[in-house]
Amino acid sequence: MIQKMKKLTFLVYHKEYDQFLTELQKLGVVHIQPSDDQTEAMPSEVSDLQSQLQHVTEVKQSFTELLMREPDTIQLGNELGAEQYVKKEDELKDAIANVEKEVARYTKDVEALQPWGHYDKSQLDRLSNNGVQMYHHIVSAGAFKKFYADFEPNVVSRDKKSVYFVTFSQDGEDGIAPADIPTVTLPEESLAEAQQLLANHTAELERLKAERLVNAEHVGDVLALENSLRNKLEYATAQYANASAADGKVQVVEGWFPVEKESEVAGFLKKADTYYDIRTPEATDNVPIQFKNNSYAKMFERLTKMYGFPSYDEFDPTPILAPFFTLFFAICMGDAGYGLLITLYGLLDMAGKTKKVPILGEMLSGCGSMITALGVATIVVGFFFGTFFGVNIVEAGWIPETTAIGKVIAWLQGDVPGTSYSVQMVGAMCIGVFHICLALVVKAVLFTKKEGFKSQIATWGWVLLIIGGVISGVLALAGALNEQQFTVAIIAIGAVAAIAIYILNNVGRLKNSPIKGIIINPLAGLYDTYNMASGLMGDILSYIRIYALCLAGGMLGSAFNMIGDMVWNPTYGWFFAIIIYVIGHLFNLLMSAISAFVHPLRLNFVEYFKNAGYEGKGVGYKPFEIKK
Repeated sequence: MIQKMKKLTFLVYHKEYDQFLTELQKLGVVHIQPSDDQTEAMPSEVSDLQSQLQHVTEVKQSFTELLMREPDTIQLGNELGAEQYVKKEDELKDAIANVEKEVARYTKDVEALQPWGHYDKSQLDRLSNNGVQMYHHIVSAGAFKKFYADFEPNVVSRDKKSVYFVTFSQDGEDGIAPADIPTVTLPEESLAEAQQLLANHTAELERLKAERLVNAEHVGDVLALENSLRNKLEYATAQYANASAADGKVQVVEGWFPVEKESEVAGFLKKADTYYDIRTPEATDNVPIQFKNNSYAKMFERLTKMYGFPSYDEFDPTPILAPFFTLFFAICMGDAGYGLLITLYGLLDMAGKTKKVPILGEMLSGCGSMITALGVATIVVGFFFGTFFGVNIVEAGWIPETTAIGKVIAWLQGDVPGTSYSVQMVGAMCIGVFHICLALVVKAVLFTKKEGFKSQIATWGWVLLIIGGVISGVLALAGALNEQQFTVAIIAIGAVAAIAIYILNNVGRLKNSPIKGIIINPLAGLYDTYNMASGLMGDILSYIRIYALCLAGGMLGSAFNMIGDMVWNPTYGWFFAIIIYVIGHLFNLLMSAISAFVHPLRLNFVEYFKNAGYEGKGVGYKPFEIKK
C-alpha cells in the first residue's frame, strides 16, 4: 500500500527562516519539495558540501573495509578532530601508492638481475674505462645450441627456456659486433643493491599500511563527521528549496508528510507561530511515496524500488509482486534440499553471521528475512516436486508412492492425463495466465479510477474476453459446462467484448464526433487486437522458463549424484564421491539461485508490470531530518 500524504505550505519571515529550518529538521517528518522557480544551479556552498560528503563517505568505506567491519556495527564517535583522520588517510594512500610503484620497480629489477648473479660493479667500471664493453644476451636454449655454441665459456646461467651469456668487444679491434646478437639492457644497480632497495621499500610499505590501519580505528569519528555533513547538506539544500514572496521578505516552502503525522506537524507549526496550509494532494501534484505494507510484503519493497516508485495515483505493486516472486523463485529452484540451505543462510544473515562470506555477505546483507521466506517456499515446493538434493524422494522410497502425499508427488512429476505435456509445464503456463489476467484487472481498475469508465470500455472488454474465456474453458474441462453451454458462454462473452473493443472503445474521447467513431473505432480495435494477440501469447509463453529452469536444475543435480555414485567405493572412492556431491550441488545451487532470482524478477518487471500499466516514475519519501 501507499501511505496517504498531506501537502504542507508555510510562509516564514526571511529573518526567521534559518531558525525555522533548524527546528523543522529536528522534527524530521516533512519531505521538502523544491519550488518550481528554484534555479537549477545550486550555490557553491551546496556543491562544496556535496563534494566533502562524498569524500568523507569514501574514507569511511575505506576504514570499514580495512577493519573488515559492517557499517551497522560502527559505534558513533565524535566529529571533532575527524577531519585530521580524513586528511591523514589521503596522505597515507598517496604515500602507499608511491611506495608501491617503487616496490614494483625494484621487484622487476631484481627479477631482471637474478639470472646474472652478484658481481662487483667496480670491476665492470674498470673494464669500461679501458675500452672494453660487456654485452648481456638472452636467447632460447635451442637458438644458443644452434647459433651461439662457441660462447659456452661466456654463459652466466641458464634455465629451462633461456641461456644467459655475455660477450666483449674492445675499441679499435675487430671483435664480435654487438648488433649481431640480441642484447638486453640491465638496471644500473647491482643485484645486491636492488635487493636492498626492494627490502627497504617493502618495509616502508608495511609500515605505512600498519599506520593506515591504526588511523582507520577512528572510523566512528569519521561516521559522526559524515552524519554532520549530511545534515548540513540537507539543511543547505532546504534553504534554497523555496520561493520568495513580498520582495524577498517571506519564504514560501512546500512539503509533504504522512497523514498519520498531521497532529504532530500541526502542533509544531502552531508553536512556530507561522502561517501554514495543510491540504490533500491534487491530481497534478508529484507526491513522494512511502510504502505501508505488512511484514511479508515489506521484505520485497526493495525489489519494487529497483524498478521505481509508483506514482501517488497508482497501486503499490509490492503486495502482488511478493507472493508471485516467492512462488516463481521456489518453482525455479524446485529442490527441497536447496531450499533448506537457502533458509539456513537467511537465518544466519538475520543473526548477522554471514557478513564475512565472500561476495554474498556484502551483496545479500540485510536480505535475511526475504531469503528465509524464499527458502521456506522452496522447501515446500521442492518437497511436492519430490526432489531433495537431486534425489527423487518417491523413487528412492523415502515417501512410498502408495501414500496420499506420494501420489500427489508422483502426479506432479507426471504428464497431464491423456496428453504428453508435463503437469509442471502446464502448471507454469496456468500460473502465467492467472498472473497476466490479474495484471489486466489491475490495469482496468487503475485507469478507470484515473480516467473514468467511458475511456476504459475497451480495456474492460479485453478483461471480459480473456478472463471470461479462461473461466469458461476451465469450467468446461472440469465438466461443469457441457459443450452446448460452453459454446453459448463463449459466444455471449465474445459478442459483449466485441462491442466494447470495436464499437465503444473510444466513446469517451470521440463523444462529440460520432462519424469519426464509426470509422476510427473499428480500426483502432483491430490494431489493439493485433497488439494484444501477439503480446499476450509471447508473455504467457515466457512463463515456461520457470518450468525449464526447474527441470534444468533438477537434471543437473541428478547428474552430479550419478557421477558421485559411479566413483563411490568403500576404500578411497567415497572421499572423491563426497567432493563431487558437495562441489557439484554448491555449483548447481549458486547457478540455480541466480536464475531463480533474475527470471522471476523479469516476469514481474516485464510481463506483469507491462500488462498492469505500471510505470514506476514516482519519487521516494525522504524526510528532512537529522541523521544520527
